Amino acid sequence: MNTEIQVQLGLPEEAVIRLLDLEVGRWGRDFVFAAQAAANEASVILFKLAFYDCSETRWQTYTHIDLAIDAPLPTTTLVSYKLGRDQQRSPARLLTEHFGLSTFYGELVIQQS
Repeated sequence: MNTEIQVQLGLPEEAVIRLLDLEVGRWGRDFVFAAQAAANEASVILFKLAFYDCSETRWQTYTHIDLAIDAPLPTTTLVSYKLGRDQQRSPARLLTEHFGLSTFYGELVIQQS
């Protein structure tokens, strides 16, 4: 797995990243994930992973998810990722237990909460 997020947050490479929630803004142009990273149970860091000014977005949801329409989003582990390059140069690619996302973006923000 790529370790750019772990490096920016000062965590070891083996830190597990989980996505907790998602806010979609500006008709799908902004994706802001609430997330946590943990090297162990004692060192949990909350942060936001935001992609702004997105275009050419592709979602793939997996059929094994069985959620009611009004159910809260389950926490999902980030299995693999590549953050790509800003200014629409190359797409970010996220793979989780529940979905895959590929999007070109204008700006990426990783900000500790």
